[in-house]
Amino acid sequence: MGVIVMSEGKGYYSTFQVSVGSAYKHAVIHGGSYSIPTKNVDFVTWKKNIETGEYWAKLHTSSGKEVRLKVNYDELNRLLQYCGNDEVKYGEEL
Repeated sequence: MGVIVMSEGKGYYSTFQVSVGSAYKHAVIHGGSYSIPTKNVDFVTWKKNIETGEYWAKLHTSSGKEVRLKVNYDELNRLLQYCGNDEVKYGEEL
């Protein structure tokens, strides 16, 4: 199990954990008031905050719900791996 701690942001969770089974497809992303198996994430969107350098990521589900997270570059790539596959990488780090 990995623990990722992030800074506070309005509307975005400030911390989350990822519990991993035998492969990324068995991972669960969870925090104090939510839990979402990565297999239920349909797609991930993100936007870079140019003032802070952080990324605002959203994990979208088919039910129309989303989990919003404030992450750094490495955490974004980790989320993309958990919700996609080992080969997924966001390549821009300025």
